[in-house]
Amino acid sequence: MRSFRIYAAAFAAMLIVPALAGAQARHNFSDSWFWGAKGGLASFSTETVDNKVAPLVGAEWLITRQRFGLYIAADETFFDETSSVSDFQGGSFGVQVKNLRRFTAAGLIFPKQYGSVRPYAGVGFTLNFIGEAGPTDSFSEPSDENFVRSEIDDRKDRPSFLAMVGAQAQLGSVSPFVQASYQPSHINFLLSGRPAYFLEAGVRVNVASAIER
Repeated sequence: MRSFRIYAAAFAAMLIVPALAGAQARHNFSDSWFWGAKGGLASFSTETVDNKVAPLVGAEWLITRQRFGLYIAADETFFDETSSVSDFQGGSFGVQVKNLRRFTAAGLIFPKQYGSVRPYAGVGFTLNFIGEAGPTDSFSEPSDENFVRSEIDDRKDRPSFLAMVGAQAQLGSVSPFVQASYQPSHINFLLSGRPAYFLEAGVRVNVASAIER
């Protein structure tokens, strides 16, 4: 809940900033800074859970040129599920996993405008961090517990490739958007059952020019 309050406060701040900087905000798309807030759904699997769907919230920053943009975002997906790790003898040990935090950077291309709508696509990378993870089994041997905890620590975070498509509309300085992204599966990650998919929607606000005049 603490993370949710942090993102809620960030969203409120993003709504206040345009009012304070109203005279400086531009309505153009090109050469602009957009700050945004988003919500959505993530779909993923683990070694023990198939096709889990969980809510997410996040904040983002978009710097645009005429047809290109730099996208930076942070978000958190909220869930409380299980996964597992295996030892060299084929034994399986349960792991409780809670929440996924992501930090994303991507390059976007806006190839054409259709009225007030600009579709876009991009590629980049994301850093994935499991918020909390720990063993669910009891251990008869300290060596087993040490092994499992070591495996959990090693598999709690992974970088990943990311592909994204979306569309952004422009209503003055406010731009609602919707986007979908894809992350491939990683073998040694606690969320490794299959590729992960994210569907997000939100609002970006044009707060300033990206070029000093």
